[in-house]
Amino acid sequence: MKILRFAGVGSIGFIVDAATMFLLSTYIAFVPARAIAFWVAATSNWWLNRHITFDASSTPNPMQQWGRFIAVSCIGFIPNWGCYWLLMQSVDINQLLIVPVIKYPELKYLMVNHLNIEVIWSVVAMVPGVLLGMLTNYLLADRWVFRSAVA
Repeated sequence: MKILRFAGVGSIGFIVDAATMFLLSTYIAFVPARAIAFWVAATSNWWLNRHITFDASSTPNPMQQWGRFIAVSCIGFIPNWGCYWLLMQSVDINQLLIVPVIKYPELKYLMVNHLNIEVIWSVVAMVPGVLLGMLTNYLLADRWVFRSAVA
C-alpha cells in the first residue's frame, strides 16, 4: 500500500510541477520554468509523503528529513530532467503534429496557436522522466529518508 500512496502523492506532485511550470512559463522560458517547478513539487511531495505515505510527521528534525528528501529528489532529478531536456531539444513539435493533422484534419486548429502546442508538448515531455525517477525516489525515501518512521 505504501508504494500506491507514494504514487498518489507523486501524482499530486506532478500536478504541482506542471501547474508551477505553466505559471512560470508565462514569464520565463519553459526549460528554466521546469527547473524551478521541480523544486516546488519536490518540497510539496516531501510534506505529503511525510504525512500520508510514511506517517513520519512526528519524527524529530523535519529539516534534516526535508534535506534528505531533496537529496533523493536530486538523484531522481537526473533521469527526470535528462529525459525532459532531451525531448524538448530533440523533438520538433511541428514535425510531431504532421501525421496526426494529416490523419485527423480537425486537429488543424491546434496549429493556429503555437503556444498551445508548446504548452501541451512541455507537459507531455515531463511524463517519461517522472516515471524514470519515481522508482529510485521511492526506494531511497523508504530506506533512507523516512526509515526511522518505518522502523
